[in-house]
Amino acid sequence: MKKNFACSSSVFAVCVFLLGFAWVIPYAQAERTSPDGVFTVGDASLWIGHPERGAAEMVSLPAVYLRKPFEVTGEVKKATLHITARGLFEAYLNGERTDEDWLVPGWTDFSQRQQVLSYEVTDLLREGQNVLGVILADGWYAGIGFFFREERIYQEEPALRLRLEIELADGSTQLVNSDESWQAATGPVLSADLFDGERYDARLEMPGWAAPGFEAGGWGSVAVRDDYPEAQIVYESKRMPPVRPTAQVAAKSVTRGPGGEWIFDLGQNMVGVAELKATGRSGQAVTLRFAEMLNSDGSLYTENLRKAAATDTYIFGQEGESRWAPRFTYHGFRYVAVEGLESDEPPALDTVTGIVLGNALRPTGHFRTSDERLNRLQENIVWSQRGNFLEVPTDCPQRDERLGWTGDAQVFARTATFNYDVSAFFNKWMADMRDARNPEGAFIDVVPGDPRVQTGSSPGWADAGVIVPWVMYERYGDKQILADNYRAMKEWVDWLEAQCAPRGLLWNETGYGDWLALDKENPKRASDTNTPRSLVGTAYFAHSADLLSQVADVLGHPTDAAHYRDLFERVRAAFQKAYISSDGRIRGDTQTVYLLALGFGLVPDSLRAKAVDHLVEDLEKRGWRLSTGFIGTALLMPVLDQVGRNDVAFKLLQQDAYPGWLYPVSLGATTMWERWNSWTPEAGFGPPHMNSFNHYAYGAVGEWMYAVLGGIRPLSPGFGRVMIAPTPGGGVTWVECSLESPHGLISSDWKIDDGYFSLKAILPPGVGGEVVLPNGEKHSVGEGAHRYRIAWPAAAEDLAR
Repeated sequence: MKKNFACSSSVFAVCVFLLGFAWVIPYAQAERTSPDGVFTVGDASLWIGHPERGAAEMVSLPAVYLRKPFEVTGEVKKATLHITARGLFEAYLNGERTDEDWLVPGWTDFSQRQQVLSYEVTDLLREGQNVLGVILADGWYAGIGFFFREERIYQEEPALRLRLEIELADGSTQLVNSDESWQAATGPVLSADLFDGERYDARLEMPGWAAPGFEAGGWGSVAVRDDYPEAQIVYESKRMPPVRPTAQVAAKSVTRGPGGEWIFDLGQNMVGVAELKATGRSGQAVTLRFAEMLNSDGSLYTENLRKAAATDTYIFGQEGESRWAPRFTYHGFRYVAVEGLESDEPPALDTVTGIVLGNALRPTGHFRTSDERLNRLQENIVWSQRGNFLEVPTDCPQRDERLGWTGDAQVFARTATFNYDVSAFFNKWMADMRDARNPEGAFIDVVPGDPRVQTGSSPGWADAGVIVPWVMYERYGDKQILADNYRAMKEWVDWLEAQCAPRGLLWNETGYGDWLALDKENPKRASDTNTPRSLVGTAYFAHSADLLSQVADVLGHPTDAAHYRDLFERVRAAFQKAYISSDGRIRGDTQTVYLLALGFGLVPDSLRAKAVDHLVEDLEKRGWRLSTGFIGTALLMPVLDQVGRNDVAFKLLQQDAYPGWLYPVSLGATTMWERWNSWTPEAGFGPPHMNSFNHYAYGAVGEWMYAVLGGIRPLSPGFGRVMIAPTPGGGVTWVECSLESPHGLISSDWKIDDGYFSLKAILPPGVGGEVVLPNGEKHSVGEGAHRYRIAWPAAAEDLAR
């Protein structure tokens, strides 16, 4: 059997079987050597690539194969490969992979920042003849661009830069650089594009191409590339774990499609690639197409992919069985349609296996309850996070977009910190945020920025530049991320002040508003809601100023802290004058206007109770259903908790009619949806131009589930002190909730049984805090396990209030 895909089990520490899926949790990363000083202006390592692939034509192009024979002149003590690419690379040394990473070096604004990976490769080297080989694909650099797909993202040709440092036993050092001496060719990867997929012709394989003894007679010279001035490029170690396979998903069923294709259902919407295992003959082509949903006739629903072809093709090189998976693309899918199998018999289920890809982040949270619907909701949130946290926090993984929309990221950031350790992930992304600012210093809406389009600075989106670092400080106690971004935060808030000053510190009617809210009949576009966009902008202006004053306090800048605190108070006063009436009504009278005002501390104390009443009245008149969009939904449950109305929160959480979190769950969703009605039995699919079935934004409810239902809350940054205060309600009779915090495991397990409420709380070593029981009892606690048991009458559901 020929196998074109392998993933060594040696890089995996734990396999956990959950819901029938094999979840793979990676441990140590290979790259940990700093590249500082490795690549400098004028040194011997150059950017190299293929001389010409015809990149001016807007089609997916072949991957580039590069090789360099060299001789090691003595016994090797240590060898380190420092490597990066404009595009994607896969590196080999003497025919062996140097690492287990995928889609590296990843995605940054390549005109400004370049991630370098450093691998120890001592065991792969030998004294005498050696060969370095690299496959180079377009990736996020030279791939066909987002949306309209009419030009390449940065430049037309991918390029490689590397240095192999060899320390010999005699104390001398030998260097192998990327330079003019390398050889170039194309090979079996006929095309590779992140959106369109990969085409692989096994007949063109070149056995031994990256090992000594290979005859490279048909290979040509490389081209040296200088796309950007070297002086403007920042080279740095990859700040976060790279993309790797994190799970395998077996097909659950296979059926015949209306066109004769075989359609495999993996039972789980996922992000990654499909491994093909099939028998064929030389020249036989097998095509795999991908979709998240099926049409009513059983065919793939691909309209929502827009211009993303999402198609992989494998061409057999010889007769027999082969296993193959693409290496330079990824898809968002649950269903795989396979064409080209030359048999009328149904193929075996293991013909297709889903390989889940994502940055190898460490899982930190656990949440389960007595309500299986809530468990499925939590699983959907986690699946959408792990699929969309791929190099950047993308909005969606399937269509011709897959961009780092800042609004989605900021509303979800707190939930993200419960599910995974995202400290390094967001640290890297905040570097992208700084790189992507406009010439006036303002953060923008899509990060990394699209070099062909200067996006705007929309309220609630660009404010991620302040909100995300603050959340990372809250959850991990990381002052450095505040310091790294402090100047950019100040420039953002100062820019907001300059924009709003002509209108008395009020924002204008621009921006995305409460995107996709349901409070207006027949909206003209997703931003067309009854929540005034000027109100959204002014509220976020106040919020960013407020957070910045707190950041200044933490970093020891009292003058700045006083200045931005005063700015917050002035914007707050302007907000109250412009939008809040004497009866507590807020202009627009939508759920979101009350959530913004209450959540950001903009309502006068004398009117807070009235504003809360107006919010609850709107929820009740809608049958305890929400009408919020991206902005309002993230605030809904935390604000209800803040104002003491978790009774209402439980009614919303457990609403399984449209619209609500459990509505997609009731329809069989396995990830979070972009719209509350991405699909309904009555109307079918939503508008295909914007209808993702893997969109984590509405999963922001996960924060409330951990903090309120589970009861785990930080009392100081980084969970240095902890509150355990579970709030039962909604008929839930037990919860298991835990978080692997920076200090260790925090756990809150409770149950209601036989007339009693029982709680077991665990705090990690060195961590104290308090336990608050549902009856109001408070207990100061230290590290270790703590158990409590109180009477729980049948009417105690009222305690959820």
